[in-house]
Amino acid sequence: MASASVAAPSPAPKQEDGAPPEPPAVNRMDLLYEKCAEKPQGTVFFQRDLSNMQVAETMGELTTLLQELCDRHLMKLMTFDGEPCWKLRSKEEAQKLLRLTPDERLLYHHIDQVQSEGIWSKALRMRTNVTQQVLTKCLKSLESKDLVQSVMSVKFPNRKMYLLKHLRPSEDIAGGPWQSEGDFDTALIEAISGVVAQFIEQETCTKVPGNWNDYAPAHRIAAVAQKKAHVQRVRDIEDAPPVRPYRPPMHPHQTKVVHKNNPHYPTAASVAEWLNAKEVIKGKVVREADMDQLLEMMVLDGRLEKISGTNYRTVLSATDTKVFNGFVDAPCGNCPVFDLCGDEGDISARTCIYFGDWLATESEAV
Repeated sequence: MASASVAAPSPAPKQEDGAPPEPPAVNRMDLLYEKCAEKPQGTVFFQRDLSNMQVAETMGELTTLLQELCDRHLMKLMTFDGEPCWKLRSKEEAQKLLRLTPDERLLYHHIDQVQSEGIWSKALRMRTNVTQQVLTKCLKSLESKDLVQSVMSVKFPNRKMYLLKHLRPSEDIAGGPWQSEGDFDTALIEAISGVVAQFIEQETCTKVPGNWNDYAPAHRIAAVAQKKAHVQRVRDIEDAPPVRPYRPPMHPHQTKVVHKNNPHYPTAASVAEWLNAKEVIKGKVVREADMDQLLEMMVLDGRLEKISGTNYRTVLSATDTKVFNGFVDAPCGNCPVFDLCGDEGDISARTCIYFGDWLATESEAV
């Protein structure tokens, strides 16, 4: 009986001494994914960008690699101005999508398309043409897998909107920065109001020492007093009545808050820009309209006052307004034509309506 012969295996080719080992075969799909992962998260890749990575030798090979990545849910195919583009998915998210049922994957696709705007469950059912039972079951499954979240709409309180788990709902759904879960966050509003009030006070006010009244230059005080005596027809300056009642001097170390002479009045836009730059509210962007709403509320509360329609400044309390410096409080102290004012001519203390208001007298007509 003849026995079957088994061919002896051919000996492996001997590797020459000193030659480096052959590198393992490179998976071009994995290489393309890793090159895309080196870019910042959320980068959108166009065909020219992927071609410049020089992973695929031909355009046909690149198309095959992209199709394989999309089939494995490692990439998402999109369009921008009619041009195809791709966006990378994490491997963890891709593994979750691979385990979805066809109905769950269909619903996820439609929810993914609307992004942060969300989609109403009724509209989702109309687009996918699934039964209500299948819709409810699949949405619960997607939420349990941390792929989808449901949010009640502020604009339409009776609608439950669905969007991807990692996305932040738009303001049409969740409301503005002063709202949380559809209701105004009073604690947040109070905290931000305090921060904004402090910022506006720094921009429009300054702190002065208690003996601020002694800081005006002597020659300027004398000139103001001389004009005051002249407009009241008092021959001797010492006979002029005091403009303000006497106040006991304050301690030099005490300070008061007064308005600046030439402040930079903040606006809703500038305050919003400052607040966003400081990242006071984490994860939220304050628009100009949102800040205007908050500032108007602070005006009604008596914490701010509006200047020139769009500018705001701090409202000083009664104790703050007691600080008096004749150099800056009198009209002459801030008058741009002080040196041109005299006994004769168009500019004189006798015909100055501002000086008359300050002295509670009537100025003569020019």
